[in-house]
Amino acid sequence: MVSTTGPGGSTTAGSDEPERDEPERDEEATGEEQVANSPRERALELVITILLSLSALLSAWCAYQSTQLSGDQSRLDTRASVLQLQAFRAEQRATQQAQADLGAFDRWLEATSDGNTVRASFAEQRFSTELATAFRAWLALDPLVDPDAPGSPLEMTEYVTPDETASVRLEAEAQRYESTAEVADVAAGDYVLAVVLLAAALFLLGIQSRIGIFELRAAMVTVAGFIVLGTGLWALRLPTEVAL
Repeated sequence: MVSTTGPGGSTTAGSDEPERDEPERDEEATGEEQVANSPRERALELVITILLSLSALLSAWCAYQSTQLSGDQSRLDTRASVLQLQAFRAEQRATQQAQADLGAFDRWLEATSDGNTVRASFAEQRFSTELATAFRAWLALDPLVDPDAPGSPLEMTEYVTPDETASVRLEAEAQRYESTAEVADVAAGDYVLAVVLLAAALFLLGIQSRIGIFELRAAMVTVAGFIVLGTGLWALRLPTEVAL
């Protein structure tokens, strides 16, 4: 102990022991941006930087893929609608031809029932190609005698009109386009979900810098890391294009 004389003649006691420095802390006050001042802090900052970069890149890529697939879905749906309209029109034409063929057959049947072979022959000569083919197959079954035979050539499997075939083909093609559009829609939605998950990871990575407890920061970064890596692996397995 040493004594010193202060102003006014007063004496104060001092200590000859050196002042002790308080140990440095890794953490700073909560609410203040954290500054890396230790090896573990610097390691954590490196991890955060890597995760931020991955999150930004994956978010941009997922957003791009979602936009592309949404455009594909729109084009596929449009094409499916056009094909369905064409199929409907072909079906209408097939129905009209079937009605005309049925009328021609009825005239033949009426003439045959009256025993007017000239009129029946005239009606038969007016048959369409499809009806004539089915008519010959129908006559081979001896329908005027056999009660189990089909009632008309239009009930025969041989009776197939081009428009009916086209209608079936166009409808099947439209269904394929619709199914592919559904796949594109689901994939686009998955990419949007990936962007949302990555945004959650970015939020954790951003808010951790305001936390003063290192362990809590490390836990938040770990959770964000799992989200980024898990979402990235999942997104990379999603389709980037759809094909018929």
